[in-house]
Amino acid sequence: MDWSLTASLLAERDTRPIVVMDRRGRIELANGAFTSLLGRPREELLGRRWTEVCTPPEHGREVGQALRAVFTSAEHRLETQVLTRGGERLSVDLDVAAVGRPPLRLVAIIMRASPPLSVPERTASAGPSRASGPHQDLNYEISTELASFGTLKAVWTSGHAQQEEMVGQPCFGAFAHRDAPCLDCPLTATSPASWPHTIVRQASEHGDGYEVVTATPTGAGTARVSVHTIGDATLSGLFEAKVRRMANAARLSEREGDVLRYLALGRSPTDISTVLGITERTVKFHQANLLRKLGAETRYDLLRLFF
Repeated sequence: MDWSLTASLLAERDTRPIVVMDRRGRIELANGAFTSLLGRPREELLGRRWTEVCTPPEHGREVGQALRAVFTSAEHRLETQVLTRGGERLSVDLDVAAVGRPPLRLVAIIMRASPPLSVPERTASAGPSRASGPHQDLNYEISTELASFGTLKAVWTSGHAQQEEMVGQPCFGAFAHRDAPCLDCPLTATSPASWPHTIVRQASEHGDGYEVVTATPTGAGTARVSVHTIGDATLSGLFEAKVRRMANAARLSEREGDVLRYLALGRSPTDISTVLGITERTVKFHQANLLRKLGAETRYDLLRLFF
């Protein structure tokens, strides 16, 4: 294995959670996305077996056998659970491959992670409001009169009336700590052809995902605004769904679908060959086939299909 390449992959800020293990399942490398997911510093992971530190005790034997089986197959996909530092369980889909030259290493990529199983009905999104806190959607009614624009008349978080003390404050001051309306306010930024009007912006408060802000006039001089934050877990799920739909529509093979996923993530053929444990020449062969089936001229043309 090209360890400099692997280290580069693991160091990428926006990549998926990735772990590299030896033949005994001991963790040798873990990227920031993985340590953040589990809430564990690297020193708690490195040198310890996956089944000791990441797997619920009752699943340890089963997961250990599944990881060892990867060395006798080209790849393996595993649905299992991982433990966070706080004892919460996450349901995950692992894409595991044995790569490199002997001694082989296991590269495990978490393709999907659900919300903690110990918190029923917890939403994966993080709310944008400093007052409402994370994991809460935000709805509020404001004045649209020129002299009192943005003045809060009511505030709801997660469907319940709350924050009564905020009524009377300007929304841009209460939620964004601004002295004037937000530049991208859906009520003032443009003149929509129809209502409701929706904008999408980066979630500045938590830096996780994007805020979907929808504004609807509710009467003379008032409007309702709803803010829903789509977190990284949801975005990953949407991405995977898009890949599967494209792959099914074009009748891609399973391996072509794998290559499509990593191409859409911006991976080079060299990167993909390392992650999937196949040659770069094979990656390029699958790339040519999937581009032809999708009607794309180049790998960069895939962006047109995705967006």
